[in-house]
Amino acid sequence: MNLDVHFVYYRNFRFDGKFHVRCIGAGLEKVKSIRYELEKSGPDGPRQVDAMSVYSQAQSGVLSDHGCPALLRCDVAAGTYTIKPRVTLREGVADVTVDGSGAVVVAALQVVIDEGELSRGILDTVPLPGTASRRRRSVADEPAIDLAGEAPRVVDPYAETLEPFPDLPPGTSYPTLLVKFVEGGFDRLLAELEPGSGSRLVGLWPTLKSVIELQPLLAPQERNDDKLQALRNYCYLKQPASMLNDTYVALLKTLAALEYVESLQFVPADVDSAELLLAGAAVALATLITGVAVVAGNRAFDDAQPTPDFEPLQHYLDEPGPRYRGMNIRKAWDKQVNGKGARVHFSDGGLFPNHEDLKGNPKLKIVTLQPNGDPRHGTKSVGVLLATPNGFGMTGICHAAELYLYNNYAKDESGRHQTPKDLLRHVEPGDIVAINRQSAHLDALGVFLPSIHEQAWWDAAKALTERGAVVLFAAGNGSNETDAIKGVTRGYGVNLSQWRYFREHGEADAILVGASQSWDGKPHQYSNFSYPYRMLNSWGDSVATLSGGDLQDKSADERDYSRNYGGTSSATPLVAGALSLIQSYAMEQHHVYLNADQMHLLVMASGHKEAILPHSDVLPMGARPDVQRALQLLDRILGGGRFHAPRDEL
Repeated sequence: MNLDVHFVYYRNFRFDGKFHVRCIGAGLEKVKSIRYELEKSGPDGPRQVDAMSVYSQAQSGVLSDHGCPALLRCDVAAGTYTIKPRVTLREGVADVTVDGSGAVVVAALQVVIDEGELSRGILDTVPLPGTASRRRRSVADEPAIDLAGEAPRVVDPYAETLEPFPDLPPGTSYPTLLVKFVEGGFDRLLAELEPGSGSRLVGLWPTLKSVIELQPLLAPQERNDDKLQALRNYCYLKQPASMLNDTYVALLKTLAALEYVESLQFVPADVDSAELLLAGAAVALATLITGVAVVAGNRAFDDAQPTPDFEPLQHYLDEPGPRYRGMNIRKAWDKQVNGKGARVHFSDGGLFPNHEDLKGNPKLKIVTLQPNGDPRHGTKSVGVLLATPNGFGMTGICHAAELYLYNNYAKDESGRHQTPKDLLRHVEPGDIVAINRQSAHLDALGVFLPSIHEQAWWDAAKALTERGAVVLFAAGNGSNETDAIKGVTRGYGVNLSQWRYFREHGEADAILVGASQSWDGKPHQYSNFSYPYRMLNSWGDSVATLSGGDLQDKSADERDYSRNYGGTSSATPLVAGALSLIQSYAMEQHHVYLNADQMHLLVMASGHKEAILPHSDVLPMGARPDVQRALQLLDRILGGGRFHAPRDEL
């Protein structure tokens, strides 16, 4: 019999000399390893230019080996390339046909690269209206900075402080500090801490080495991992129990002044998901306008009664209409675009892994689950993405994709950076990454901010987008307090390009996701907005999904459903699911992947630009994806495809 595997192979939309290949399918459990050989055709016949052998996860037990992913390199040149996979089976597999050498014969994968692909841009031939473009800040927009007189920055638990350090109540110690060094800075600090070093540091603090303990963020076995280099220069520092606050502040000021210290940053505490803390009024308004009624704890149904099919309530799957402004996903499903071949990495608060609409799903890969602090929130998000199309309950937007799940919460300070480390280990080019996690500023804890506000998360996002991933962050649900001095109002989002407590570290190529109203596409007032770089948006109310219990509330969590998931918490998996459909089609149909910038440009050109503020035509949170229109535009750009019409040829 044949081996049930399917190869996914692709390169970037603008060819960079890299081919990515992996396989999917039930037959992976029978695979020991795969050898890939890359050949280029020439006048004298094919010539091998690269080769790579990869073990399978079934053989190695390592999650990053799932699908036997490989990267094959060549010169950036036009031509005809062929990838030849050679599959070796695990010992004892006898029901698969092999050749004389014991390997499975697999059809070669051919890719033709033309000259135009070496320099093309995603929208080179598509004229954009003015409102579809985003505005990047130029050097001329920035105030002049006297670099010679610029003091080292001190960054608080959630961003840069306005004062060097916040005042704490008597008897309260400072949180654990995260120190970022320049390359080689940590070793230099250790050398200068030696009593005989003669350094200025030891002159000011003669016994400092015996008092403080610096713990690298990366464990010794992780420091040489190339994938984790974005976090290599971070160390933790705890306030010594014997050191008073004013003495500790003086020490931190000394450290901040060292030329090899890039930033000081307190480790943030976990921030509650709170997807509807600020959205209650918005949900009530959505109920009045759309007619959706909240059923609080529906105990009328007997637990023995089967779960009905709730998919008709998933109006975000519909094309936009007068009542719901959906994302036009069903029309993509109609042409078999369901996420197959795509990979989504999602970080949230937990999961009910035995929920009836998720249990036993082989496409769900749980990377970290403990401490599983908010399983309802995480199950709602995962349901939006991956709920099984089984005739009952919900259906996930990208139900045929592979979903890697990471937990946002941690038991201690060091564990709070486990998720960015795990993402750096597992994410590959073309993957969709979504961080459904909020942060806050130490001096404004009542205002929810995106995690990219934190330097370590920004560094991780930058490394992932440079790798070719599309990285999304929930924009955050704004303020839960009113404070004129801080410039915030309860129930309203903050302008991320202007609010002084938000730390904007620069361009990381990440996309922030804002929340819009299901009935008209306008911004929800609680959603943060105007991130200086990239934003998209989707529904922040009335999202039907798993868990919650307001739609169906059985005695066990594993059979509960909701139709009122909201906030930027719901918008983030909605956008992640939509982008994964676009990416899966690009990979399967055209054998290309879109990086974050290319994906954002495509969605901005094809999506719905309804999220505007009153009396303004500015898009404060980008466009809402329209999956069918995005695929039509992609086919027009690349020529041919399931959504291509000859009359639309560019």
